[in-house]
Amino acid sequence: MAFAARRLGKAVSENARARISALREYPTLDTWMNPLTRGLARHFSNQEWLKTHDEIDFPYRLSDIEVGGRPCVRYETETTSREDMIILYVHGGALVSGSPRVNASMILPTCQLSGVEAVGVSYTLLPEARYPTQIGEVDAVYRAMLEQYGDRRIVMFGDSIGGALVLASLLRWRDEGVRLPAGAVLASPALDGAGASDTHRTLDGHDPLIRSNGGRNARKLFQYYAPGEILTNPMVSPIYGDFTGLPPVLIHVGLREVLLGDAARFAQGARRHGVDATLRVFDGMFHLFHMHWGLSETKEAHADIAEFIRAL
Repeated sequence: MAFAARRLGKAVSENARARISALREYPTLDTWMNPLTRGLARHFSNQEWLKTHDEIDFPYRLSDIEVGGRPCVRYETETTSREDMIILYVHGGALVSGSPRVNASMILPTCQLSGVEAVGVSYTLLPEARYPTQIGEVDAVYRAMLEQYGDRRIVMFGDSIGGALVLASLLRWRDEGVRLPAGAVLASPALDGAGASDTHRTLDGHDPLIRSNGGRNARKLFQYYAPGEILTNPMVSPIYGDFTGLPPVLIHVGLREVLLGDAARFAQGARRHGVDATLRVFDGMFHLFHMHWGLSETKEAHADIAEFIRAL
């Protein structure tokens, strides 16, 4: 990955340059789909994410809880004292890895800066369960939170494929007349199983972590997630939905991500449907850079998310 680091612009911080040079590409989809190598690939990815916990420089607590019949994790920091809001976090990991604990470095800084605690849902990974199981599990937790925290505003937070689960859930709740969250945050969201965004081609090879193969990797993953489904089904690839009536949304993405196009297309579509959608693009940043709290770019990103949440 040193080659990618040499191609970075001068505005990128020295710490980010060093981090990009040290990052290793995620395992290929074939290793996730092969039962003989799946466990090793899952272990590798989880260990890389767990390393980012060492960068958290403030006190925090993770507590195992059950919400809506699903195992969840509560995130608390030294500042999480606000009682009028709560965040429901849906983690990334291509539906094959990660967990609310493994991915804790993604949400903890936002909790610290906003003063709002969070709950992370542990949905079933592939291939133990497939579409629409994961959306149903997020739904069960959200509806239970509406009952348990009826006087608090709920904010959704999803990263990578978690962004697709969040957006599909918003569409479902709107259509079913369920009370919608106060807002949603999508970080590096993967929203298009058809892999149609131009950046799946133009930026492929510029991110140190993920490859697109011209959109083929996205199609392969979403077909693994939802076999037999049309990839443009909004419940599978929510970027193809009608976003009318959705709450305010903040979208974050790095300028080196193949998913930049997904984020841009969703922001445009959401605004076209009257949604208060804000897109932030971070120069030189890579997929899920929000997990790397030691970077100045990451601190800026979480401060922006916290400001969005407080404004709700």
